[in-house]
Amino acid sequence: MTAPPEPLITKVDVEDRLGETLADPEVTQVESLIAYASSKLRSRRYLDVDARMFDGTLDRALVKGTVVTAVIRALEVMRTGLRVRSTQYPENTEQYVDADPRLIYFTDEELGELDPDVGETNPGAFTIRVF
Repeated sequence: MTAPPEPLITKVDVEDRLGETLADPEVTQVESLIAYASSKLRSRRYLDVDARMFDGTLDRALVKGTVVTAVIRALEVMRTGLRVRSTQYPENTEQYVDADPRLIYFTDEELGELDPDVGETNPGAFTIRVF
């Protein structure tokens, strides 16, 4: 049995992007989100993230940035509250967009930037991708 691969990013990467040091309860949340986001991206087998980073055909910084972005999106939802739509104070009202129920997700644009086939010409009308 082989050990699971290392996460694609670290807590420090998230802290660097946020410009803050995470407190103890959030550290555990972020580490869990990092593991989940790393596994979720690796599950997209057509991207072959690890092999392409190893051979230099995929920029490690692009992968790191993509995973950090997904983790911060999820962290912000958790900070706001999973089902919170607004907060109201006497002098201020804030409205939030409904959170994506997946919590960790990658947008089509983010996946497209990681996809080795994007930009290649394809004579067909559409492509079926096997996951």
